[in-house]
Amino acid sequence: MNYQCVLRRAIITDINALSQFYQKAYRETFAEGFSIPYPELDLAIYFRSSASPESFANNLNDPNQAIWVIEDKTNGELIAFAMAGACNADNISYPDVCSNKDGAIHRLYVRRDRQSRGFGRKLMYVMLPWLEEHYPKRPIWLTVWSKNFKAQRFYRHYGFNKVDQFYFRVGEWKDFEFIMKR
Repeated sequence: MNYQCVLRRAIITDINALSQFYQKAYRETFAEGFSIPYPELDLAIYFRSSASPESFANNLNDPNQAIWVIEDKTNGELIAFAMAGACNADNISYPDVCSNKDGAIHRLYVRRDRQSRGFGRKLMYVMLPWLEEHYPKRPIWLTVWSKNFKAQRFYRHYGFNKVDQFYFRVGEWKDFEFIMKR
């Protein structure tokens, strides 16, 4: 990792930066990078429920969840973040999921202009041991967009394999996604 960057656990004062970063990274990744034509109303609905400062505050206050950030020390901007914690059958609907017993990687985003520099790997190096400690001898789950081949390769490198598929709702829009398990 670059010497001017720091990887740390997120704290409550990070919620606004996390909200803004996630919304920007989501748009960069899916609307711009993959040209998914999300209706603006659907993105607004999704961001209100999943990317608001309140939703990040709830996650930070949940002892079964953890958020890490990589921050540029020169300007205080976020470069990447990841969120992990308890797997919930409401979020990953698969017969083998044991809600609140299995672990899950909920999010991992790296700013587009900082990708392929090892930031995702650094987040995995802290996230996977945390999940293994908090959910010992349990599967770890995640979901990934079906056409994000780079992310799928990345997760396979860490022992995740596709086990199913489903539609992820972004407002009324539906993204075709894969469920992966380690």
